[in-house]
Amino acid sequence: GTAFTLSLTIASTVADFGEEEQANLTSALANFFGVVESYVAIESVTAASVVVIASVFDESGAGVDVAARMEQTTVAELSEALGVTVEAKAVRKTHASPPPAAPPPRGGGGGSSGGGGSGG
Repeated sequence: GTAFTLSLTIASTVADFGEEEQANLTSALANFFGVVESYVAIESVTAASVVVIASVFDESGAGVDVAARMEQTTVAELSEALGVTVEAKAVRKTHASPPPAAPPPRGGGGGSSGGGGSGG
C-alpha cells in the first residue's frame, strides 16, 4: 500500500480541537477517502489556526485514487465533507508501509530491564 500525508489548516484553536474533534476528523477523513478508519492517523495538531497533519493509508497499493482525490478536492469540499472550516491543504506521498497498528515482531526478548551504557 501507499501512505499520504495531508496537512490541513482548520479555522479553530488547538484548545478547541481536542480528542473528540480529532476522532470526528479521523472518521470523516476515512469516510471521505474510502479507507478504513484505522488507516487514518492524526499525526499532529499545532497552532496557526489549527494545522492538522494526518496520514491516510491506501491499501490498494496503487495510491492513485486517494492521491487524486486529495489533490483534486478543494478546501471548500473538504470543509463540507469533514465538518470543519478548512483554510488550506497540502498533500504529499510519504511511504509505502502499512499503518503502525502491526504487532511487534516475535522474538526472544524478555530479559534485562536495565539500560546501562558503554562508556566513552
